[in-house]
Amino acid sequence: MAKVYRQYFAGLASAGGALACGATIGWSSPAQDEFTGENDYGITFSTKEYAWTGSLMTLGAAFVCFPVGVLITTIGPKWTMMLMVILFEIGWALLIFAQNQMMIYVARFLTGMAGGSFCVCAPMYCTAISQKEVRGIIGSFFQLLITNGVLFAFVVGGFTKAYMFSIICSIPPLVFAVIFIFCPDSPIFLIKKDRMEAAQKSMEWLRGKDYDFSAEFNEMKADNAKLKENSGNLGKALCRRVTLKALGLSISLMILQQFSGINAVIFYSSSIFKSTAGGLEPRFSTMIIGVMLVVATVVSLFIIDRYGRIPLLLLSSVCQVISIAGLSIYFFMKEKDETSVEGLGWLPLLSICIYILMFSVGFGPVPWVFMAEVFTEDVKGIAGSISATTNWLSAFIVTQVFPILNESIGGGACFAIFAIISAVGGVYIYFCVLETKGKTFAEIQAELEGKKD
Repeated sequence: MAKVYRQYFAGLASAGGALACGATIGWSSPAQDEFTGENDYGITFSTKEYAWTGSLMTLGAAFVCFPVGVLITTIGPKWTMMLMVILFEIGWALLIFAQNQMMIYVARFLTGMAGGSFCVCAPMYCTAISQKEVRGIIGSFFQLLITNGVLFAFVVGGFTKAYMFSIICSIPPLVFAVIFIFCPDSPIFLIKKDRMEAAQKSMEWLRGKDYDFSAEFNEMKADNAKLKENSGNLGKALCRRVTLKALGLSISLMILQQFSGINAVIFYSSSIFKSTAGGLEPRFSTMIIGVMLVVATVVSLFIIDRYGRIPLLLLSSVCQVISIAGLSIYFFMKEKDETSVEGLGWLPLLSICIYILMFSVGFGPVPWVFMAEVFTEDVKGIAGSISATTNWLSAFIVTQVFPILNESIGGGACFAIFAIISAVGGVYIYFCVLETKGKTFAEIQAELEGKKD
């Protein structure tokens, strides 16, 4: 029997950078009150100026995805992630020692670049090292650690000043580097580079010396040989019908993930709760959101390989529609007559908690797992980068447009739009997206090509 715990360890270690990414995502909400008021930095933002601290993070993440795709193809996912630790630390150092708004903007852009790189590398590494029976679980570690990072930021930011908050947020990337340096590189990448001895050692570490992984290893080599036979230039590989189909499915899931409104809720959770009639402090409400993110993602680990990707996406979609519709109704009522929601302060928190729970079960982890499963090794770096870039550009659009729309048409209409998008997404998933649960990479490619056994 293969030593699955080693695969779990390597998967969790690689996803440690996702915790650093989650802390970067979660930083803006707890720090908002301080930076839009009195603070130790002596740097004050207007609400509109501060919105760029969230948006520039997503823009940095989008900007880095293509260079990271090239790095993955050249030096592999492991060493690409190790390099990005340096970028993380430069970004946090700029934020810690910021003297003006521009330094904070640059810091957020750089930490966004570092975080965005892990969104491409970590899911690919996790799926590449995993046996098909546990690929969904290990592939979901990325989302689990992101949600833990968001919770980490919400809790630490709720009880510390921005200066100390930023220092503490600079620690997770260093912890990741110290642990992950001991993990092997992806055997699939090593085979692609004709480093067969290193690939063999990687498999021995991941499966155990006593486990006979020869059939799996030979399948990896056969897949690589087939790719080399059919290889032309990268442009031709990207334009293969099967690649375009996989890319279309992956991109569509990334767009649906972001336009369901998740980053609008996370980045602006404090301001959303401030505008409600509840008695709970916004900082505690955001901590509850963080806990919900983690709990639901843990649940998804145990069911993603049992029930499959499509059922989780559909369940997530239906529950998101219901919960966001509840939030929309609350804000419509409040905008019409503030006294009508005096006894409904619990509704926004309940709606957002249900939304976060169900997002984290399906739409949170599945698009990233799917992205790492559907591309062949020769295009995985670039195609995965295109998908991730789409995700972060969508996040940038949402985080920029949400506060503007919220001010112009109101929260009720904004959340109604998110609910409609989630509903449309559910219909699309039911009819168009393929199931990858329990299938080898070769079987997934065959299904994308329209071949069935």
